[in-house]
Amino acid sequence: MRRKDPSNVLVRKAFVISVLVAGLVGCRERGGTSGGIPMPKKIVDLSPVVTEDLPVRQLGHRAVDFLGLKEHLSFTPVVPPKEHYSFGLTYYELPSHIGAHLDAPARLLKGGDRADQVPLNKLYGPARLVDLRWKDRHSALQITDLENYEIAADEILILFVGYTQPQDEDWPTYSPLSVQAAQWLAAKKIRALATDMPSIGSFSRYADLMEKNRPPEEVWAERLVFSQAGIPVVEGLANLGHLVNESNIVFVGFPLPIADRSGAPMRAAALIY
Repeated sequence: MRRKDPSNVLVRKAFVISVLVAGLVGCRERGGTSGGIPMPKKIVDLSPVVTEDLPVRQLGHRAVDFLGLKEHLSFTPVVPPKEHYSFGLTYYELPSHIGAHLDAPARLLKGGDRADQVPLNKLYGPARLVDLRWKDRHSALQITDLENYEIAADEILILFVGYTQPQDEDWPTYSPLSVQAAQWLAAKKIRALATDMPSIGSFSRYADLMEKNRPPEEVWAERLVFSQAGIPVVEGLANLGHLVNESNIVFVGFPLPIADRSGAPMRAAALIY
């Protein structure tokens, strides 16, 4: 585990600020040409590829059935009105919470932002990866699992649990966030929370609480914490292993501007400097 080091936090912040300022100055001096933008040493795509079998590939049969999703997405060619026309257009059928996606606050919070209303500046900025692959996948993340890591205000926190596709008819298995850990992170005033978890909560726990007819504020307790604090939640990321041991990361993840209360798919990436 990386211990907290205030001086290191300041150094990282100063580095990211200097990179962004250098880009702005360079663009101004060169009339906005690409030559003035400080290019990262590499860009890591954090979005799983959208294929027809993505729901089952990401969530498994049991969770797909629980959520009421179709097991396969539709990729339907658009047929022009005249046979000799050819445009190459396709209709895509994408659920709001599949692949890399934003969970919109409006889904649970009255008056919360829709996907198209979440400020993009909350989904872009210096990021910190916390590698939690050592954690038992059958128990929730607690405050004690997080408190020895460096977590700074106004940074985008990326929780890496090492999620893999469930086998056969199993529930997705990973270390979800406990309500207490969610409250602790929200109190840190992070800019956004991002993760490879398909959901920051447990699917089996959701199913159990719903079966018992528990109120929504109990079922979705860990999510409400972030929605009420104005902290966007991004789920379903991929390729986080490429960010391990990287110290200068800028996260960018912009959702489709869909005027819907549920959420929206996004293309997420990490800029490595």
